[in-house]
Amino acid sequence: MLVAGKQLSKWYALVANAEFMLHDVQNEAFAEQLRERVRLFGEKERKQDFFLVCEPTWLDKQFPQEAKRVGRPCVALVSTDKIWITFMKLRLDRVMKLDLGELTPEQALDAGAPYPEFPPLDRTKWTAPYSPYKPGWWNAFEPAVFFNNCQ
Repeated sequence: MLVAGKQLSKWYALVANAEFMLHDVQNEAFAEQLRERVRLFGEKERKQDFFLVCEPTWLDKQFPQEAKRVGRPCVALVSTDKIWITFMKLRLDRVMKLDLGELTPEQALDAGAPYPEFPPLDRTKWTAPYSPYKPGWWNAFEPAVFFNNCQ
């Protein structure tokens, strides 16, 4: 569907507190899941359809009641793939799943704020045999980074 010359698509999102989603030790597999999906899309020559959006502008506008339940600052994993978003909801658990409806990419991916700065991880709580991901790993999944690389 076209509105004012822009293509509308059905979008879905998972929303949670930014610290939980991007910086929590218990959630460290999230970064790897996103990287694996990028690798898979590259192998299949498929265009990326998922992004991380900090403080999405649609949250308070379209979902005012749900927005009250999300710790701030927040971040959303946004995609046009409903099945994958459902899968990621099951993997991440403590996130809110939202059906955004028909939106342009610009509407779905509009960030209302930059990513917050997080304190360094407490390495005494890190039990994995490898080093934790470097802060800022999430920047690779920002819509602006993707669209700038495609031009």
